[in-house]
Amino acid sequence: MKQVWFKRTGWFYIPVHPLGFLVTGLAIAFMVPVVMAADRNAHSVTDELYQIFVFATCTAFWWKWVAEKTS
Repeated sequence: MKQVWFKRTGWFYIPVHPLGFLVTGLAIAFMVPVVMAADRNAHSVTDELYQIFVFATCTAFWWKWVAEKTS
């Protein structure tokens, strides 16, 4: 039997299983120190966005991939 971790609603995926919430929480927990470090070292908003971009896109890609495969 297939476990459904996420429910698709339009363009979004909503976690509905504890493992879906765990994956979402881990993605957020990973991004918090990244954003804090970028904010501490950035000289402007654009500089901060450039520093965050790679980490945010990779994290969002893997989160969406897991959500698609388990919805």
